[in-house]
Amino acid sequence: MDERTELYGWLAAGNLNIEWPGVVLQTGECSWYSRLLNKFPQDAVWVSDDEWTCFMDGYVYNKDAFMAASAEGEWQHAFASSLRRDVKAHLQKLRGAFCGCAYDKAHRRMMLYTDQVSNKALYYYVDGERWIVSNSVYFMVQVLRANGVPYHFNCTAARYMLSYGYMLDDSTPVAEIHRLLPGCYAVLEKGRVVVEKYYTIPVQEVHRSEQEAVEQVDLAFREAVRREFEKDREYGYQHLVDLSGGLDSRMVSWVAHEMGYGDQLNIAYSRAGYLDDRISRQIACDLGHEYLFKPLDDALWLYDIDKRVRQNNGAALYSGITGGGRMLETLNPERFGIEHTGMLGDVILSSYYQDVNFSRGAPRYGYNQYSARVRYDFDPKLLEQYRTQEEFVISTRGMLGMQSSYMIRQHYVETASPFMDVDFMDTVFSIPFAYRNRHHLYLRWIREKYAGAAEYGWEKWGGVKPKESHLMQRRVRTARRLAKQTLCRILNMENMDSMNPVDAWYAGSADLQRFYKAYFERVIRCGILDGALRDEISLLFGQGNVTEKSMALTVLATVEQYFVP
Repeated sequence: MDERTELYGWLAAGNLNIEWPGVVLQTGECSWYSRLLNKFPQDAVWVSDDEWTCFMDGYVYNKDAFMAASAEGEWQHAFASSLRRDVKAHLQKLRGAFCGCAYDKAHRRMMLYTDQVSNKALYYYVDGERWIVSNSVYFMVQVLRANGVPYHFNCTAARYMLSYGYMLDDSTPVAEIHRLLPGCYAVLEKGRVVVEKYYTIPVQEVHRSEQEAVEQVDLAFREAVRREFEKDREYGYQHLVDLSGGLDSRMVSWVAHEMGYGDQLNIAYSRAGYLDDRISRQIACDLGHEYLFKPLDDALWLYDIDKRVRQNNGAALYSGITGGGRMLETLNPERFGIEHTGMLGDVILSSYYQDVNFSRGAPRYGYNQYSARVRYDFDPKLLEQYRTQEEFVISTRGMLGMQSSYMIRQHYVETASPFMDVDFMDTVFSIPFAYRNRHHLYLRWIREKYAGAAEYGWEKWGGVKPKESHLMQRRVRTARRLAKQTLCRILNMENMDSMNPVDAWYAGSADLQRFYKAYFERVIRCGILDGALRDEISLLFGQGNVTEKSMALTVLATVEQYFVP
């Protein structure tokens, strides 16, 4: 089977031929290729007539709101009519995970969109009358190659990867291909692209008491959980729910269980015997959930460079998903609709930073990087589109970085996190920073509403229960862990106190070391790279830890995937 058929996705192109395994549709000025996961077929939209074609991939929670406001008696036409009337209002009203496009045949104009947080990623290429829209950069590159269209390596994207480990803007490894950023739509017409933003993370606090904040968080979270899990039920799927030693996935699973969604398969993966293993196993057992654990000690997932880069579009560090990809490959995907995660819970309901002036201050570079081994000066204009440091880091590290694992997961299941529900985020970001700081509101919410969930250790606190009354125990445990880390450094010993002690696994595997070295040496001399970038990649690979080596290999993988014939 052609390796390309591993990829689920879709693509539309104007004035370019598409030759691809599968079905290609012709709709006037456009050619369409579609190999969708199709988990929620009654939510997806495909409407095509003499005037325009409208397409949406994903799922929607509030279909009834659109149908009730429309004379159309059927969802697909109600969606298309609403989108055509007022794009911005339509997208602001829509709830779910979605991306798509609409082509106006009379005006030869393409409009494309993604959801508020870019759960469903979308990319575009425009060169005069030639354009491509897709959720797969790999698909797009194949079309460019087949049509003999030149394209170029994006050195800025490579340097984002070598420092932050993810993209900071709409960059991709291909200079001519751009990502549509979260909460945006774009119009492609006469060789021009105009991008508009319809959703922005709110930053305005609203005064309220701490107790009111707890109540509002609980109501908003339960509604977000209800939306997700009811979507599974609508299609008869079992609930697939991540679980670890942290708080975020725990609260998704726990609250859903209390709300009557007990038919869960909890999945977990980490070093065997680590806190994530022990804590998640106990929670699932006590709740009576089906449970599946995958130990990562074999480190086989570190070999999956090419596959993960094809799946995540080179948007972030290939190994960031750790064993999640291989875990999903072991499951029967027919059983599940959405993988329910705790994505970004810790930094939304709490905060990235503990200093309010820094968090609410002007955005700055140099924080939340995977590596500072090579220093770069990035364009300061990029920061101007964000009002605060917190908005900048959630939009970039959160949505463009951490959430990039969703691109991989969506080759097997759809994805969601109640913490990233638009209405939940609107609620949380209006809460005074002082309540959110240092997990204070998070812990109070658990204590008052779901006290049982606090009776299990928290991996972040070294296994101490997540209670403010246990802060002294946490400090003692933290001090011991720091002392152990320091001792390991002094004695040049490997520290195994981690969910994924990749440096120790790498040091103990001559085969993995050979694999990394061979991959590096095979691609580093490629003529695509200029001398300066080649030296930077070599420095990171030669002197860096395993994460930094993986960042270097991620860049080299995009070179091999997209530029080497």
